[in-house]
Amino acid sequence: MGEAAAPVRWAFVTPSYLGDLQRCELLCRSMDVFLKGPWHHYVVVDKPHYQAFKHLAGPRRSVWLTDDVAPGGMRLLFNIPFIGGRSVWWSRDIGVSLGWHLQQMIKIGIAEKVSEEGLAYCDSDTFFLQPFDVADLTRDGRFRFYRSKSRSTLDQINNPKYVRACLDILRLDAANGTYHGYIDNFVTWHRPTVLQMCELLAQNYGGKWSRSLRNRIQISEYMLYGLFVDEVQKSNPHLFHTSECLCKTQWFKQEQTDAEVEAFCSSLLPNEVTVGVQSFAGVSVDLLARQFEKAAKALG
Repeated sequence: MGEAAAPVRWAFVTPSYLGDLQRCELLCRSMDVFLKGPWHHYVVVDKPHYQAFKHLAGPRRSVWLTDDVAPGGMRLLFNIPFIGGRSVWWSRDIGVSLGWHLQQMIKIGIAEKVSEEGLAYCDSDTFFLQPFDVADLTRDGRFRFYRSKSRSTLDQINNPKYVRACLDILRLDAANGTYHGYIDNFVTWHRPTVLQMCELLAQNYGGKWSRSLRNRIQISEYMLYGLFVDEVQKSNPHLFHTSECLCKTQWFKQEQTDAEVEAFCSSLLPNEVTVGVQSFAGVSVDLLARQFEKAAKALG
């Protein structure tokens, strides 16, 4: 009998910043308790924030600088202290980029910097509440690819400008089309497929994939990858499709009592292994941490 294939290694990627430090710490704690299998976590932060985050580094986690992952030529102009140190960047190829735009570039660009075949993205305002084995992200050697169950026209999609921008970047015609959604708070990509997308964009935009994002304000990196797979490649033998979200997310700001937050966190479907509560939602990190501690205690 032949040797069994080596398990797929996964790079978990979290771009973060000082305003999300406590949330990122909670995410790290929850990964260390609930996440199983061959994974390594890459937290990426701006240089002015590095000292605050460096204690998170360890055998299964690295803290990298934005400068080392961002497209070449990006320069930090300044941080904005009164909104948690969010940053403004500039490059000749891309123009001005706000911090969250750069985080999208990091999620794409890190494919060129790591060796793991699987890429998994968890933002700072998510955390694990159920055990999860990264082996479940592959099936028969194929990698998980999340997309919505049904397709929608642009006038049915919540953020049609994001879809149009991604279609334009990929040089696809948006007329009369229907499209899947690809956005979740725990998203997985196949690194070689990301590199293929970058290669196509580089061919179309003067040798650098990052130039495709020049002066683009309303884009989604998840939509870009999803549309590349479904509308450009059309068939990818390395992926399997699923419409099950891995994260239960509160997407919008709303007034909630502590009991309502606790109920939200305790009523997860079997496939919902993480919880995402947007950092602007006003929910106390301490309250969320108590939900994690309760789940960790139940795990024993």
